Amino acid sequence: MCHQSEDVAGYNVPAEQQLEFAGSGQTIPAYAYGYKQGEPQPTVIVLHDIFGANKFYRDMGQRLAEAGFAAILPDLFVRQGPLAQNSPQAAFARSGQHSFPVALEDIRAIVDKLSSEGRNVGFIGFCMGGTLALLADARIPQLKAAVVYYGFPVNAHPTPNRPFNPIDEVSQLHAPILGFWGEEDMGVGPDNVRAYVAAAKQAGKSIDATIYPGVGHGFMTFSSEGPAAKPSEESWVRAIQFLKERLG
Repeated sequence: MCHQSEDVAGYNVPAEQQLEFAGSGQTIPAYAYGYKQGEPQPTVIVLHDIFGANKFYRDMGQRLAEAGFAAILPDLFVRQGPLAQNSPQAAFARSGQHSFPVALEDIRAIVDKLSSEGRNVGFIGFCMGGTLALLADARIPQLKAAVVYYGFPVNAHPTPNRPFNPIDEVSQLHAPILGFWGEEDMGVGPDNVRAYVAAAKQAGKSIDATIYPGVGHGFMTFSSEGPAAKPSEESWVRAIQFLKERLG
């Protein structure tokens, strides 16, 4: 399961801005951290999971700002509205109504706007957001970097709202990918990750993927305790370094 909890250690309602972007026929609200209008800062778009732009991602936006980036957290579920209750059942029901084709147009519009300000733009995406990062990388030439946490590289069950299969699009990738998955993530499937990496490398694309043993889906945490603490800390350090190298 992804990042459901609204209880985030250390989160204390950081200073955040409210921005709006013109999406695909819909204004997309977003939280912003460290964003200075008129300054071409390196900028990271945070792509959330099925639980939406909650405190886990708002805390992450502040952490990215502290690392020197402008961080933008768009609400990709603006059309579906807030969860009726903070439960996996409600989150899955809402995500089933969420259109990937529309979301990718929203993301493209946000990247276009930020790039027009002279910014180098990258993604960091988790689960659903990680999958969207893989797909958007194949569609948005301006993108400079994509960090993917446990995105789905193979879509085994296409639907009208999720018709795309990332592994079929590796030849179109634009930006280098840094990816992190868990060996125990049976939903994503480590063999699917290995197949995606092999296909991307065969296509001459830049991808650096790590599959951590002993952890499953949604392992990322900023807690210093638990079995996921070490891979989370290591992956976060690598993610920040990768984004700095790629975005300036």
